[in-house]
Amino acid sequence: MKKISFILILALTLASFVSCNDDDGPSIAYQLAEITGETLPDFFEPEEEYDITVTYELPDACNEFYSFDGVYHEDEDDESVLIYDIRVLTTYDPNVTECTEEGELTETKTLFEDFGISSDFQYETVRFRFLTGANEDDEAEFLIVDVPVGAPEEETPAE
Repeated sequence: MKKISFILILALTLASFVSCNDDDGPSIAYQLAEITGETLPDFFEPEEEYDITVTYELPDACNEFYSFDGVYHEDEDDESVLIYDIRVLTTYDPNVTECTEEGELTETKTLFEDFGISSDFQYETVRFRFLTGANEDDEAEFLIVDVPVGAPEEETPAE
């Protein structure tokens, strides 16, 4: 009797586990959006704060903004340059085979609020590399903007 009870409980447990795994209910997948524009200052003045926004194109109206994804690192060829690589992640339901939703595909969001450079910042330039997509060789393509640190020196008129 114990053996039959054990087998019955095991069968019911496995059946409920398998049925949960076969669920075609909502799930989440991620996709990159194409960055089409940005707002950056002409230069970063130490101890000042700047809002930096990014404009991007959603893959379709079924996608929603999820987050910005980015890393920063020193330029391998020029140690006076700090590079920020920025991507926009979106989410969608992969169970939806056709997107019938309509909506605005171009959005603008704040990447950094009150972005600042300290007075002891060691780099001369901050290079932003915004992911715009990939080329035919599946290599990443970027919108690259260099922002110098410190106010540019005033040019003196030639005499």
